Amino acid sequence: MPYRRALVLAVLLALAPGLPNGALAGEPTDQLRSEIDQLYRALQQPAPSRNGEREARDVLDRMFDWTRMAEASLRGHWQQRTAAERAEFTGLFADLFRRVYVSRIHVVDASKFQYLGDVIDRERATVNTKILTKQGSAIDVDYAVRLGDGQRWRVQDVRVEQVSLIDNYRTQFNTFIGRTSYEALVQKLRGMAK
Repeated sequence: MPYRRALVLAVLLALAPGLPNGALAGEPTDQLRSEIDQLYRALQQPAPSRNGEREARDVLDRMFDWTRMAEASLRGHWQQRTAAERAEFTGLFADLFRRVYVSRIHVVDASKFQYLGDVIDRERATVNTKILTKQGSAIDVDYAVRLGDGQRWRVQDVRVEQVSLIDNYRTQFNTFIGRTSYEALVQKLRGMAK
């Protein structure tokens, strides 16, 4: 009898929509799915509204750990910054990332967003997803998340087709700083925020 019950459960899991090959969705996937659903609802309002933009910003601020992402994108340059400089850079980085992330959401078919499960290792996890563009192409997008103090999973990196966005920013920022200066990078980010 236990064998039959286990077999039925395995078959049901294998057939579960959005969980191909029996991949299990855990707490990180459930939380991310909820936040991405909220984000899509906020951004899909008929006319662009201040309310929708504010709601989208709030969702993104819950989803992403801006401080860890900003620090990782600067790497060695972070340690050289004062607390005030770190705070300003974190805000500028968050503004930049929000704009880029939201601009890409509009090319995605939200009804076909697939959550493929997650892999949890203590306080870290990777949530695997597949998105379909409105043109029909499929893109693997993995979210590297970490369990924060508030017992929420927060995104620390996004990997698109196995390419880390944080690594990409780090390379760009490091190159820019090497050619000019940290102050010039901040000035550029301030100009982009306007």
